[in-house]
Amino acid sequence: MKKILSFFCFLISLLAVPLVKAETSPEDRLYILSTVWRNVRDNFAFPQHFEQANPDSLFKTFLPRIMNAKSEQDFSLLMTEFLAQFGDAHTRFFAEAPSATVPIQFIGLDNQVFVKNIGKQFIKKIPIGSQLVKIDDVSVADFLEANIYPYVSAANNEWKFRKSLDMFLNGDLGSDVKLEFITPKHKTETLTLKRVEPQALESYEWGKTLDKRVAYIENLPDNIAYMRMATFTKPDDVNNVFSENLPSFRNSRGVIFDIRGNRGGTDECWNPAIFDYIAPADKDQNAALIIRCRVANSAFQEYGSQIPQLKDFATETAMEVVRTGGSYFSQIPDSLKIKCPVIILTDGYTGSAAEDFAVTMKNLGLAKIVGSHTVGVISHPRYFDLPGGYSYGLSTWAYFNPDGSSIIETGIIPDIVVEYTIEDLLNNTDSQLDKAIGLLKR
Repeated sequence: MKKILSFFCFLISLLAVPLVKAETSPEDRLYILSTVWRNVRDNFAFPQHFEQANPDSLFKTFLPRIMNAKSEQDFSLLMTEFLAQFGDAHTRFFAEAPSATVPIQFIGLDNQVFVKNIGKQFIKKIPIGSQLVKIDDVSVADFLEANIYPYVSAANNEWKFRKSLDMFLNGDLGSDVKLEFITPKHKTETLTLKRVEPQALESYEWGKTLDKRVAYIENLPDNIAYMRMATFTKPDDVNNVFSENLPSFRNSRGVIFDIRGNRGGTDECWNPAIFDYIAPADKDQNAALIIRCRVANSAFQEYGSQIPQLKDFATETAMEVVRTGGSYFSQIPDSLKIKCPVIILTDGYTGSAAEDFAVTMKNLGLAKIVGSHTVGVISHPRYFDLPGGYSYGLSTWAYFNPDGSSIIETGIIPDIVVEYTIEDLLNNTDSQLDKAIGLLKR
């Protein structure tokens, strides 16, 4: 399992990765494209995507566009678009783009965009649950298709849509954007907002109070322990909350780990601590997933066209299993472990290291997954520096279920599918949590 921080923020924002760029020469740009292309061609962990995005064909297509880019921003966006073609959220180019934004948080439900939170001064006119239908007089669907999707790295259309909503209204500081909504009472409302620095929203007065806690627990009725883990970017915070409340977990009728909206960080937030206190001594953590990477063998390439078993070597897409050091078993004494049923809540924003947690617990039979399918950002990325202060990420290990099925195209499929609906948003209810509580009560 990966141990590094693998944040997968929207690839054309600067919020997670501040970068200083120098003007690149034509030679630099040729080198950058060539280096990235060759690395993808040789090491990309999902070569099955080459059927739709052939690296050689894309290199020939992008080369004249890259060399004729009129500005540094045009060049960086072209490189972003190039890597987005390969359909993996960890494989992305870090490019500068305007980061000024508007004081609205959105959620994607059924391919529609709804207001999840909004500034207090606007909430009467645009209540939570209002649907966004137009941006600068262009329909949301057309706006995303033309301006956002070409630059979004995602393995499936569901995540491409939801991921776009993080930064799709970003623009130049002080610029205006006109938004058209349909309120829950079916009234059409228009709002023109001026874009502000993201830092300005840290102290902003939201209509619905933001919960900024990294992790916390609650004791629910019927002796059910609930632990919310909003992010896996701060392992000390998560592990401290868990360890401080171990007695409560051990004495509970059931435990719910809520990782909805958790986009990952590092596996150290759950491994080994949470795993060790739940897994029986005979459960091998490394049996939960199969890890594969690309492999080349020139001796096999020669016969690939004649021998079906060697065809992948001829096309340079062969994969082999990665051996990561044998088995791993919990060493915690049985008397100290959590033995009650465990449920993990997931949604369409659960990704990366949070998916590692969910799929490990599911595939080893240590927990039931309730909610909606996850993002599909489960791989091991490496990061590479480039001239001009640029960098990019590339997935070099792919994770598969023990039956050999891939995860990134579908995300992790819950044992019990319960979708968060517009009714939940409007009524401030939580059908996914209610389902988990009902299961533990029975």
